[in-house]
Amino acid sequence: MPWAPTALGPLAPVFVNEGLTLDFIQTDEDFSVYHFCFRVNQQQFDEILGRIKAADIPYRSFVRGPMDMQINTDYVGNMIYWNEPDGHQWEMLTVSYTRQSD
Repeated sequence: MPWAPTALGPLAPVFVNEGLTLDFIQTDEDFSVYHFCFRVNQQQFDEILGRIKAADIPYRSFVRGPMDMQINTDYVGNMIYWNEPDGHQWEMLTVSYTRQSD
């Protein structure tokens, strides 16, 4: 399928089913950093965040920016981001910002 920018900026989301959306981005990087996002309910969010804190994994409230150890609430629910040592990025959120009705 051809890539095209959307209202989400450079991301082109493909809704596979109720539980899976793949967001594609075009890049010329030699080594792409993968971004994995998981939507969870509030109880799961709190439990996973507790494990992240217990493991002393730094996290941040925005996709780019400092490890501020804060939760982003700009899109109604909660979301955080963190990275693996190789740079791959993880995101956890409670409300989809692409599919508000879910």
